[in-house]
Amino acid sequence: MKSPAHILIIDDDDDLRDSLALYLKIHFNKVRTLGDPQEINQALSQEEPDLVLLDMNFQQGRNDGREGLYWLRHIKELRPNIMVLLITAYADIELAIESLKSGAADFIIKPWENQKLLASLLRAYELKNTKHKLQQFQQQQNKAGQQTIDLLEQSAIDPGSQKVLSQAKKVALTDASIFIGGENGTGKSLLAQYIHLHSSRNDQPFVSVDLGAIPENLFESELFGHKKGAFTDAKEDRLGMVHRAEGGSLFLDEIANCSVAHQQKLLRLIQDQSFQIPGSSEVQTANVRIISASNADLHQAVIDGTFRQDLLYRINTIELHWLPLRERPSDLNFLIEHFRKSFNRRYQRNLSFSKKQVSEMEKYSWPGNIRELAHNIERAVILAEDGHYQGAICPRAKEKLSSQSEMPLELNLEELEARHIERVLNHHDGNMSKTAAHLGINRNTLYRKLDKYQARYE
Repeated sequence: MKSPAHILIIDDDDDLRDSLALYLKIHFNKVRTLGDPQEINQALSQEEPDLVLLDMNFQQGRNDGREGLYWLRHIKELRPNIMVLLITAYADIELAIESLKSGAADFIIKPWENQKLLASLLRAYELKNTKHKLQQFQQQQNKAGQQTIDLLEQSAIDPGSQKVLSQAKKVALTDASIFIGGENGTGKSLLAQYIHLHSSRNDQPFVSVDLGAIPENLFESELFGHKKGAFTDAKEDRLGMVHRAEGGSLFLDEIANCSVAHQQKLLRLIQDQSFQIPGSSEVQTANVRIISASNADLHQAVIDGTFRQDLLYRINTIELHWLPLRERPSDLNFLIEHFRKSFNRRYQRNLSFSKKQVSEMEKYSWPGNIRELAHNIERAVILAEDGHYQGAICPRAKEKLSSQSEMPLELNLEELEARHIERVLNHHDGNMSKTAAHLGINRNTLYRKLDKYQARYE
């Protein structure tokens, strides 16, 4: 199968140019030739090739390669994304180095072997596509990053929110480790991205790791990667999250869920900026900025013996607390409108809220915070008819399950469980970790039950 690449050959040797074109047309969809580099501007104005094979000497008697370097730089200035491969009969190490520094993808010496030339062209085309994908990804990241900044700054109407963002901006300029506390669903990961985007590392990766979602036996592999053969299923080398975050920021979410044994690994990473890949004896260095978060009280966890005190001191050089939604009511109206418009665009709907629905949302405590608010508004947009949703946006508030202390005998076990969960949740002021601990279940199970019973009462 032919490669879809478009190749432009620029060489003043007619026989070489024509024979090269005949060979490459077997392997590539489109091959064009030029005998005079003066025609480059006109050629590039008509179409943009993926690859250019450029001779380095055109004038009679010249063999220093300076012409080729000039036209290489000219092409890269006009079309930076074109991959240029230089060809010459006069091999010179210094010339090759200068060519590569000037942006050449490869340096090919005449006469060449066709298979090696073909391999070089295919490699250059693959590299071009990889760079294009990376550029697209970076553009998407930049766009998403700006949206994150805009959302947080526009929604931070409450003085408490504004204070946290002001602190975040200030500490972002340093490389200090930052810990973000706050209940589930408050937007801790968004705040972590906000810090990254205001730091000097904002053009490098932001990598988020949910430590609570990593199985105990895969912790080191996920975080640090592994070498082939390190364990039974390690069939090839694998890069970990630390490698992917190199030069940027590593966000360790739900750090309280990390076992004491693995906390030692994190301590070494943060304290010494070093780690060891499973299956390798070599110590690796890391250049990452650590931002961590948890909804748990880590100071209490230290007292309880479930979190290392030395690790706490390392991760919370700066400690920020992202307030629950019920403690920043001034932000609520903006967020209601933001999610309504956002989900209307996504699902091509035109939902509007009545004054009564907005009032219900303002009075509701939102124990699941922004995550719960977004979830409920998204559901309302999906189920809306003719621009209106007849149900309650916060059904648990409407049903007032938690306010009913009496348990009628007519209730079945599911209904009893739903009401009990609501009562415990309110008792702990919406704190998911304390509620889950009180009920003897983990947070993920609690979320599943809340979603289940929330749907039940719609």
